[in-house]
Amino acid sequence: MSCHSYSMFDAEQSIHALSPQELEEAKNLFAETLTAREVQYLSYSTLAFKAGTRFMLHLWGPAPEDIQLLVRDLLHTPLGKHLRITHTLFGMTRSSQYNPGHAPKESVPEAPHKYLVVYPFTKTIEWHLLPYDERRNMMKDHVAVGRKFSESISQQLLYAFGVDDHEFIVSYQMNSLEEFQTLVMELRGTEARRYTLNDLPIFTGVHMPILEALNTL
Repeated sequence: MSCHSYSMFDAEQSIHALSPQELEEAKNLFAETLTAREVQYLSYSTLAFKAGTRFMLHLWGPAPEDIQLLVRDLLHTPLGKHLRITHTLFGMTRSSQYNPGHAPKESVPEAPHKYLVVYPFTKTIEWHLLPYDERRNMMKDHVAVGRKFSESISQQLLYAFGVDDHEFIVSYQMNSLEEFQTLVMELRGTEARRYTLNDLPIFTGVHMPILEALNTL
């Protein structure tokens, strides 16, 4: 099991009081702090895709407190004092209840794709009360659609039951947003879609090194 957090950051107006040199030094220290703990990360620019966000950090590690301490350290840097976290998603990996023999996906691809789309979702009460075999058969149809795109679109599913406001967090990495949109449109036609209670908000980001992502501030 590993713990994952998606944290979306925006800038406070006070950041404009920093001189160009102060801002550059603050960005560099923020980036250094990000690699100081045993937590892995990927960074994304979300500017113009979701109001109230400039960049996103996908953080993952063996224990939730590892992520928490890293974010604390980031917010205590000179740059962090001019940032605010506007959204967070937190979940954990675990084996699928429909394929328990398959090990959970514990990490992201070594070479991240250009785009990331991540969102939480919750199933209806009626879904959870359906017989297990009925749910499993519907999920087979759902998974079959995803496999058609598996060579170019990477998916990771996190479980958030009891630890966040939602039941699941799903993320997709891809190099073509148009192809991903086609996948989503096809998934809308599967029977399991009837039992989705909510799957918002959706966050879209462009993968880039942390210093490049910080240049959106």
